[in-house]
Order: sequence, then structure tokens, then C-alpha cells
Amino acid sequence: MEERISMMTTLELRTAAPFNRLFPIKDSVLDEIAADMKANGYDYAHPIIVWAGHKVTVVDGHTRLKAALKIGLSKVPITLKEFASEDEALRYAIRSQSYRRNLTDAELLSCLSELDKRKALGRPEKAASAEAASKGKSAERTAKLLGVSRAKVERLRTVNEHAPEKIKEAVGAGEMSIRKAYDETMKARRAAETNDDNASAEEWSKIKEDRKKAIMKSVAGLVRSRLEREVQEYPEIRYTLQERNELDTRLADEIGNLIATMLPGEPEDEQ
Repeated sequence: MEERISMMTTLELRTAAPFNRLFPIKDSVLDEIAADMKANGYDYAHPIIVWAGHKVTVVDGHTRLKAALKIGLSKVPITLKEFASEDEALRYAIRSQSYRRNLTDAELLSCLSELDKRKALGRPEKAASAEAASKGKSAERTAKLLGVSRAKVERLRTVNEHAPEKIKEAVGAGEMSIRKAYDETMKARRAAETNDDNASAEEWSKIKEDRKKAIMKSVAGLVRSRLEREVQEYPEIRYTLQERNELDTRLADEIGNLIATMLPGEPEDEQ
């Protein structure tokens, strides 16, 4: 498909996850772009990138689109681009931003989380040695995509997989750097390993509550992403209340079985 710039009405364009939540739009940046756009017009050198044949979903250019809407532009320049999958489109969106500028730690963590979420959904089981080698190659590819070092990707991954939610939220709010978040996460993990045998029942209860919250948030995020993709790909399908309740029950059963079989139980529960 030949890629060329054409015009499309702003109200036709559709924004959807994961693309519209990768890079939160700052009010100051939006105001600056909107003011420039009002004074000088839309810069055709930077058209909005739209996923061809995918319900006119915006992949890159959310801030420009929002600025155009803010000043009342009825049409904007767009380029239709084909992607083989959502993962390919996601990587394009991230690459477009990382090549233009340095991503913030909050944006890096958000991007890494989305990338790893999709990798986890489609990853087959591997032997330990093969998995370790795969992780190394994955870190190198991700580092290149994000425009950072492999070491930073490893720190990002540690925070994403092991940090308490309050630390992740602090990074997301721009209140804590990834370096600080990583140090705090590793400090907590080392303390937990050192004090395993001496931890009180109250301490273990708190640790388990934190881990349960992390599991619930992670699983809910995976389900949310899958449902969003389903709605994007098949918006014409409607489900009855009974069908939704049946799916709810089946999902609860499947997740319940995984919890029962995969999470280690207390000794008295295993007797």
C-alpha cells in the first residue's frame, strides 16, 4: 500500500488503547502546540498516523489531534499505514516517539509494561537456559526500541515485575526516577530474603496482601487489554447479559483453577 498524506475530518479519527495511554498529554505541551497550530496552521510534515483498515485508529499523533480539536480544525492531514498486528503498531508508536525525543521514566515504564504484557500473553514455555538467553536478546531489542541502555531496561523490568504498586505509581506520577524505584525495590527484596525466617506473622500478612493486590492489578490489566482489542476488532458484535455473565463465570473458574494449582499453599492446606 502506497503511503501518502490525505485529509480526514477530526471527528472520524478514533483513539483507543493501548496507543492513547502510552504517552499522557501534558496540558502545557498541548497549549503550546495548539497555539502554534492556530498561528501557523497544521504542519503537514507531521501527519497523524492511522492504522489502515483498523477502524481509523490513531497510532501516532494523539497530541496533534487533540490540539487540532482544541482550536476547532475540522480536518487534519493523515497517513494510512498498514500493520500486521497490534504488537507491530505498538512498536511503531513507541519508536516514533523515542526517535523524536528522550522518553521520561514514566513513559518508559508504561511502554515496557505494554510490550512485556503482550510478550507474556503469547510466550510458550521454555527451558531455563533458553529463557535466560531469550530475556537477554529481548532486553537488547527493547533497549534499542526505547532508546536507552540494556541496563536501564533491566531496571525497568525489575520495577515493573517486582515493585510495590506505590512505587510504580510514584514513577508514573513523575515523583520517582527509575533508578530510585529500582534501588527501593531491590532493597525491599533483599530485606525480604534476609528476614524470611524471622518475619513475624503480621509482616508476612502485609507482604502477602501487597502481592495479592499486585496479582489482581496485573491480571485485570491483561484481561482489560484483551477485551479492548476484542472490541476494536469486532465492534459490530453485541453480547446479551446472559452471555456476558456466562463469560464472567467461565473466566472466574479458569483464573480460580490457575490460582489453586500454581500458587504455593500453606503446609496445613496441603495435608
